[in-house]
Amino acid sequence: MPGVTFPANRTGGRALVVGGATNRPEPVTLLQQLNFTCAEVDDPYAAASELLKRPLVYRALVISLASVFREELALIALVKRKFPHIDVWVTHTDGRQAALAEAMRLGADGLLAEDGLHRTAVGAPAEQIVSARTEESRAEESAELRPSEPVLTADELRALLQEQPTLPGDDA
Repeated sequence: MPGVTFPANRTGGRALVVGGATNRPEPVTLLQQLNFTCAEVDDPYAAASELLKRPLVYRALVISLASVFREELALIALVKRKFPHIDVWVTHTDGRQAALAEAMRLGADGLLAEDGLHRTAVGAPAEQIVSARTEESRAEESAELRPSEPVLTADELRALLQEQPTLPGDDA
């Protein structure tokens, strides 16, 4: 994860805040100070439903890491793929380094902290690019290991299957 963050210059618009009832007030207050209008949902599933119903309404998605399971962070990749105009921010990151790393790997744009929005990723995360290149390399290696043409022709295979094996000591 990069050690440098850049303040985000995008403020205002409509934000969807994902988190439990006790985890939403702080991010909502911070976002309102940045001129965002906020809608709130309890979980990533409700967030996905809302975004699918009204995809052009929101400019930001804020996810409280204290309120979601690590597996539910897949919402980030979905949003970045289907709704590239939406910035994804994570909050409540203290003590949740693994979830934060996963969020960044999936494409989160940055962090929402007490002093505002901090962009930590620009474009596609480097880990995704490296991962995609690694998968391409594996596919190429796999293709080399599995030739596209059969090793034996159909006639050769039939001939081998019809032959009776001879065992040592068989003099017949």
